[in-house]
Amino acid sequence: MKKDTTSAKHRFCRSLQLLNIFIILISSFIFAGCSTYKSMKMAFEDIDRLSDVIAQANEELNTSPHDLQRGDPLNTSRVQEYLQSVLSSPDRYVVKAYDRKAFSTVTRKTILMVHNFYVYYKDGEMEHTLVFTGTPRGSERNGTWMLDAHSDVESYNLYRFSDNPWEVAELINGKKKISVIKTSQNILNRIEMNYEFYPGSHLRNLAWHHQIWMYLVPFQIPIISYRELLLFTKNKDSCTSALLETIEWEK
Repeated sequence: MKKDTTSAKHRFCRSLQLLNIFIILISSFIFAGCSTYKSMKMAFEDIDRLSDVIAQANEELNTSPHDLQRGDPLNTSRVQEYLQSVLSSPDRYVVKAYDRKAFSTVTRKTILMVHNFYVYYKDGEMEHTLVFTGTPRGSERNGTWMLDAHSDVESYNLYRFSDNPWEVAELINGKKKISVIKTSQNILNRIEMNYEFYPGSHLRNLAWHHQIWMYLVPFQIPIISYRELLLFTKNKDSCTSALLETIEWEK
């Protein structure tokens, strides 16, 4: 009889544990769903404008003197040389990651339309920005890592010393710092992999609840489904995916 009572108590406790887990999971889905809905609603509100914004950005990429520098064939070797110098004395460096509005100060920063870049500091002073960027038509590379892209330097300076119209924000992971050595080496490895630039590549880095939303909502990118889009981004990067897949935080 005592054994049966103990067994019943054990089953009750086990059932209670499972119920708690179930409640936690349901709560997570509800809160994640609310967060996802707000984020995706804001992102989709800009979808109609997205093609026009990208068209304008491409026009500037192929005509603006500042953006034409993105096609400089020496960009990659400059980055490699710089990161190798960083790795030769990593204790003198700090690296931070930032996001901001994509394309211009008049666009909204959403999960579908966001720009990411690194900033390297030497002896406490900002030294270079670093980004994976698209390149103008006719460039040797379709996408390149680049130091000091004009809009990154401009937006960073406005973030530090003005009213931050680009909405630049530092990426934070609790109290952890970005590993200078591992992140720099990851970028060098990425360069060797010859990833091409594709602006939608960062969709593969969306949070799981955003991923589910993209599969379920009645939104399909013209001609190509979300699943096909993810397959298409293999061996391709945007500024965001390049950063999120090379950044490494200290333990």
